[in-house]
Amino acid sequence: MAERGRLEAVERRTAAEGVYLALKRDIITLRHPPGASLTEHSLAARHGTSRVPVREACRRLQQEGLLVGRPYKGYSVPPISLKEIGDCFDLRELLECHALELTSRRASAAELAGLKALAAVAYTFHDWDSYADFLERNFDFHVRLAALARNERLLGVLRDLLGTMQRFFFLGLDLGDFGAEMRGEHEELIAHLQHGRTAAAIDCLRGQIRSSRDRILRALIDQRFDLPLE
Repeated sequence: MAERGRLEAVERRTAAEGVYLALKRDIITLRHPPGASLTEHSLAARHGTSRVPVREACRRLQQEGLLVGRPYKGYSVPPISLKEIGDCFDLRELLECHALELTSRRASAAELAGLKALAAVAYTFHDWDSYADFLERNFDFHVRLAALARNERLLGVLRDLLGTMQRFFFLGLDLGDFGAEMRGEHEELIAHLQHGRTAAAIDCLRGQIRSSRDRILRALIDQRFDLPLE
């Protein structure tokens, strides 16, 4: 009985992880747009599971700011506001540039060299599944870079912030094929760190962050996406 209970617990965690990853991707890629209402019953049917793993997945997404619980009504995808985008980018620039300054002093040559493979990210223009894959790899790059700062509290806050911002980043990708440009920016950033050019590396990162913000705002201003904005 105990062994069966352990197996069931493992299966439930595995199912919850699968629902979490799939649902997060659906939110980031606007398959569930801002304002969408979701229920455990509909999500369980969509993902072929019981409601228990759905509930666990939704709890994680609430903690990340990608879902809002509504008593007796299920969940909703939070709206996007221009103020929130601006606030998040201001905070990201502050935290990530500080983390990069620490990384420049604390990372080894071998660790920086290991980031070069992650820097080679790209996506296929107009392929939304490709956008989602790109965003996951881009997220890994920035989190791994910040991890080299050796500050766990800073890393945790920055990881959560970048996770919340994933659906913002998605909005800017369909304006054009920026994959090669972004890959070049990442490679330039690592090169500056490898040669001890801390100020140049921070300026490079700051430019990347602001370019990303401007692409997202331009996509919304040009009404590339029919979204309810606050």
